Amino acid sequence: MRSGRLFLRVLVAAVVAAALACGGEPPRPGGASSPVGPGGPETLRLAVLSPSAAETLAALGRLDQVVAVGDFVAAPAELRDRPRLGGYDAPNPERLLALGVDLLVTTAGVAGREARSRLGAHGIEVLELETASYEGALASMVALGARVGRAEAAAELAAHADARVREIERATHDLPRRTVLVVVGREPLFVAGPGSYLDRLLTAAGGKNVAADLGSPFVQASLEAMLERRPEVIVDSSDNTADGDDLIRFWSRYPFLPAVAAGRVWAVAPAELAIPGPRLGEIAARLARCIHPERFEPAAGARE
Repeated sequence: MRSGRLFLRVLVAAVVAAALACGGEPPRPGGASSPVGPGGPETLRLAVLSPSAAETLAALGRLDQVVAVGDFVAAPAELRDRPRLGGYDAPNPERLLALGVDLLVTTAGVAGREARSRLGAHGIEVLELETASYEGALASMVALGARVGRAEAAAELAAHADARVREIERATHDLPRRTVLVVVGREPLFVAGPGSYLDRLLTAAGGKNVAADLGSPFVQASLEAMLERRPEVIVDSSDNTADGDDLIRFWSRYPFLPAVAAGRVWAVAPAELAIPGPRLGEIAARLARCIHPERFEPAAGARE
């Protein structure tokens, strides 16, 4: 555990040092940066497309700076009345300028990257946060906090999340490593692969990722290949509806799976697993209850 704490200290120090060197802001992708406005980072008007960034800003007490959000930002409740900007691939410059946006906060990815690259010509800065990996999720909290003038609080937030994950890891160290399939999308099937924050968290929760060799953090996989791996636990987070019973019934068609035979098939709402921000520790705890319900919570049916 000492090496984990050292890693986090180095991570935080690197991001904060870069922020101070750039006049109070973190490095942007590609090493570029923009100067802080005359009113300071706490006066920036933010447009937020990333749900994890929204939760980070809430934890840092900076929701008052958010003037618009993307369609995937469903929480916190204070943001529900903010103007909507669409998905990740639709940052309209005229709309952003009309709202007086200084900084667009989004998730790193190819969707909308070309359109975002043109926003600088309109004086709108873009901060892309890499949250697919566990390390990236921690660094993103620190980077965003530094950008809005809350570097120290953000470092503490990331440290608290990491400490909670390591607490779960200690609690599961003596438990059997059950093989786990984490489903994040259907039709086609997408699963959590190696290097993803979910891969790291399910390992901390006492599991072993059956998709650990597939080569990408989140990867398309064939159902047949996943069935052949006979997972002992299935966590299906592909259904965004209130009722996940259909997911349970889907996997019940394969009674030969150890997960089905043992009653360890769980339908978990995407919002509970798909927002890698301050709740990383809570996600690890949720996975621990799915993987080892006999230790963390009595098994009460196949629904989390």
